[in-house]
Amino acid sequence: MTRLRFRTCLPLAALLLAPLPAYPQTTLTGAMQFSTNSTGGASGGQVWNTLGGDSYFDLWLALSADAGAPVNGPADTQAGIAIPLETGDSYTFHIFGQPGCCDTGFNGLNLFFDGNNSTPGISVFGAIGGTGFLPDGNGTLTLAATPVTGSGTTIYSSNEAIVVLNGYNWNAPQTPPGDVCQSFLFSPGDGPDNFGSFSLKVWPAADLSLSQSSGSPGTKLTIAGSGFGPTETVDISANHPGAPPLLTVSTDASGAFSVTARGPQAPHGPMEIFATGQSSGKLGAAAFFVTPALVMSPGIVSPGGTTSAFGVGFGAGETVDIYWDNPRQLLGTATANGQGSGALTITVPQNASPGIDEVIGIGQITNAIGIGKVAVR
Repeated sequence: MTRLRFRTCLPLAALLLAPLPAYPQTTLTGAMQFSTNSTGGASGGQVWNTLGGDSYFDLWLALSADAGAPVNGPADTQAGIAIPLETGDSYTFHIFGQPGCCDTGFNGLNLFFDGNNSTPGISVFGAIGGTGFLPDGNGTLTLAATPVTGSGTTIYSSNEAIVVLNGYNWNAPQTPPGDVCQSFLFSPGDGPDNFGSFSLKVWPAADLSLSQSSGSPGTKLTIAGSGFGPTETVDISANHPGAPPLLTVSTDASGAFSVTARGPQAPHGPMEIFATGQSSGKLGAAAFFVTPALVMSPGIVSPGGTTSAFGVGFGAGETVDIYWDNPRQLLGTATANGQGSGALTITVPQNASPGIDEVIGIGQITNAIGIGKVAVR
């Protein structure tokens, strides 16, 4: 059990968010910060949570960076949270935790909603000290720190509301201006805490669906939406509702639309597609998992000839080994860019079998596999 005290220079304030019955809402009932490996899997054993009475560090939430308006605490028995979130509103919570023993270099955040503290509604991870984060669908933790699979998404939908995680960071202890007032001081010792924040925006929900849930960049998708305003403009974007739109559509008189488009360039792993109504303010969201592929050009070659393998959908910045499949042999390596794309010119083996042959790309971090085909004549 974690014990702490507050400096008397800061007033203790309660979080007052009185819900309006006319607006859909959901409730944030748990938050967990934990150490991860480079792919988001729980690792290193560090856990901070909003669950009192256990052996883990408490995670403290506040409405200001100097912790001047704490949401939970100061006692371990007050670690729990039940924060109503209303559509149309944005929230930023500053988080603090007692320094632990180890630094894995990566960290994760699980958020739990509506009393379900066993299944994360939102799961993300990122580098300590950074502001970038990714959806986490790997092995993670419940609020009570038992193993569970991460949600693999930055969104949570419930009760006609969609909660979107807009920002998240976690930092190692440091002196001001990092952890501004060192408000949460643990016994023994008065050292600075781990600190960070996460930001949420709550949207009124519309419906959005994709014709398939996974595929490589460039995959043809049918995107269908409903529940928007009649004849309104809807922006469709990837990864964040405020991102530059991939395309813009108009709904029909019933507030629905259907459009066919190519999947965006993106690195391997989960991503979200958003549809934002420009008049109604409604948001539709759907999950899509990016898988790799190899595109061969030219697609017809002779033994000893050259062709280019264009890889898409691999991990950002990872090395990709390129193999000729039959007989299996390494042809070379390519390095993917930040969007998971890369290219390598290869020489077709002299002993390549006539007919349709496969070229295989294997990501050396993600272990993701992309396959291309060429005709050997």
